[in-house]
Amino acid sequence: MKLSVIAPTYNESGNVGQLIQKLEAALRDVDYEIVISDDNSPDLTWLVVEKIASVNPRVRILRRMSNRGLGSSVIDGFNVATGDAVACIDGDLQHDPAILPTMLKTLLEGSDLVVGSRYVAGGSLGNWGLLRRTESRIATWMARWSVGVTMSDPMSGYFMMRRRDFLRIRENLNGRGFKILLEIAASLKPSKICEVPYTFRTRVAGESKLSSQVVWAYLVQLFRLSPLGRLVPAEFVKFAIVGTSGVVVNLGVMAAMLHFTPYQDWRASAISTLAATLSNYMLNNFWTFRDRAHSGMTLISRYIYYLLACLLGLAVTTASFAGATWMVAQMPSLKTGLRWHSALLLCQLIAILAGTLSNYRLNRAITWPAKKKERHQEASLDLLVPNSIPAQPSDCSTSGN
Repeated sequence: MKLSVIAPTYNESGNVGQLIQKLEAALRDVDYEIVISDDNSPDLTWLVVEKIASVNPRVRILRRMSNRGLGSSVIDGFNVATGDAVACIDGDLQHDPAILPTMLKTLLEGSDLVVGSRYVAGGSLGNWGLLRRTESRIATWMARWSVGVTMSDPMSGYFMMRRRDFLRIRENLNGRGFKILLEIAASLKPSKICEVPYTFRTRVAGESKLSSQVVWAYLVQLFRLSPLGRLVPAEFVKFAIVGTSGVVVNLGVMAAMLHFTPYQDWRASAISTLAATLSNYMLNNFWTFRDRAHSGMTLISRYIYYLLACLLGLAVTTASFAGATWMVAQMPSLKTGLRWHSALLLCQLIAILAGTLSNYRLNRAITWPAKKKERHQEASLDLLVPNSIPAQPSDCSTSGN
């Protein structure tokens, strides 16, 4: 079985040469190729790999010019791979390449997904401090609880699977996810997962990519992959949050108009509503739909689309309220004082939910239509050779999820 090892990189010029050397040493008795999937690094990581690839046919460079991000980089790397098995390894030398032969052997023995784990017996977090260990444990617990994965280290970025399984699920994978392993496990639903222990190493060169933005992306990913997230898209939750903020903006501008201007009538209401729609549009553009945000003059034309979609959403809200109240009116037992008012409030709540959902759907289709998936594949040569298998223990679990 040929193995394709994919390493997603960004500004790893100080590590990538050593990584390739260590992979070659570990895989000398295996038929393999190495694909470096680089997001057009400013430090010219891709150029370093190009030079290596020019004299080493087992090394290929995929220079990605758009759709950047760790998850999409791995997906693109798996896409151009020529091996029967594909493995993902970080480009910062923190993953131990020596366990790759054991991972491949475990895959050949019938596993659906093999994960390099820091938490099974024999694995270690290395020299991490107490705070980072605690953060990792919390993130791991959250993934197991919300997504329902059975592995001990769902946060691992070090894993292996058959390429045919990847091809079967690749259309379901979201490249914006912080941890691509979670995406794969949730879509593949592997019946047998094995974990091979390794010790997490200290970064040799470059800087960690961990940031508050990455933490937020992880939380969004967990919600999206959870049972609730499958019913209610994370994008819709953002859209609803923005809508709620619009109420605050509307009331705030209205209060300012009443206090500081002579406008005390419909004009104050109209200006307040316009301010709220503008605020909502900008927040949705740069947060909810930031992967396809408008800029320049397009902002103006798409704002008009947004207003039209909102008008249609208002029509849906009104129609839903009318329909719900008509049904309630057919129940004589509700036509009394407090019960009637409570029923009308419930009708309005249903109408608001229907209008918000309609508004979201319309804007997603018209104002911020989804982009077609991009697959930029600027790669070099693509050959193969042999590799080795030192025996190491592994931990396997059988799952029906």
